[in-house]
Amino acid sequence: MARSMAEPEVPISGRRFGLSLLAAIGSAAAVGVLAWNALTKTMSGLLGPALPQIVTFAVYATLVAVLCYAFRPPSRPPIALRFTGVRDLAFAIFATVVTMAAGALAYAGLGRFLGGFVPLLAHLTAVATDAQRLQGQGAPAWAIAILRGCVLVPIFEELLFRGLLLSWLNRHMRFLPALLLQAALFAAMHVVPVALPYAFLFGMAAGYVRRATGSTFNTVLMHGMNNVVLLSLGLHWFGR
Repeated sequence: MARSMAEPEVPISGRRFGLSLLAAIGSAAAVGVLAWNALTKTMSGLLGPALPQIVTFAVYATLVAVLCYAFRPPSRPPIALRFTGVRDLAFAIFATVVTMAAGALAYAGLGRFLGGFVPLLAHLTAVATDAQRLQGQGAPAWAIAILRGCVLVPIFEELLFRGLLLSWLNRHMRFLPALLLQAALFAAMHVVPVALPYAFLFGMAAGYVRRATGSTFNTVLMHGMNNVVLLSLGLHWFGR
């Protein structure tokens, strides 16, 4: 059942949000440095190219863990990482397909001015996935990178943007401008110009699904599906 779009679910303070985010970033940085130094000194020869992937995985896992602890229990708003039913999952899948179709149309239009649709999409997958960066790497590096990119990164980004940020923004403004602003910030985080239009579209769709279903579990599913499709396209163009 759709939730009301008029009022925020759970208002969170900017102080709590900011301090929790700083704690997550600080903890993740510390874990990253410690893990890199420890693994470099003890297992660099054994791990080889998988070492950076392991450290990056540990960094994202720390970000997720700290945010979930700061806003525990994570099953309740504002994080709301909870299963809300098969109908909501179906709605999330439908929204993902629609978003991908809208993104394809947008990039087809942009491709008329930027060298063609296929080269533009290939460039998007090159910068948005590990398909090109991990060429020639062994199976362990690929396995960790895929698990991070298609599971752990979606969890972190959905908790941050569709959970905490959207709730905080909705405390200070109506839902529509909050939705637009969090989508714009989500797109800006991706930095690379070719990724910005699709990241904005996805941020809008995921934000709506988060509010309509009351769960970031559904938007994590959307994000994971999206990343799997982009990675599959990247592997098609760049191979392994």
